[in-house]
Amino acid sequence: MKKKVLTLVIVITSAALLSGCAAVSLVDAAASTAIGAGKMAVKGTTAAIGAVIPDDEDEKKKKK
Repeated sequence: MKKKVLTLVIVITSAALLSGCAAVSLVDAAASTAIGAGKMAVKGTTAAIGAVIPDDEDEKKKKK
């Protein structure tokens, strides 16, 4: 009887600990996806602004 109770306690404890790891993993994956999407948006915005605003590099090359 004591062995069954001990086994049950171990199984319940293990299940609780593993579900916590899964929750942390899920939150980490969601955060990584959000950060990646944010980086892509910033890169796209930077590229669009760079295309609209003229550079001074061409003028510097002409002066040399």
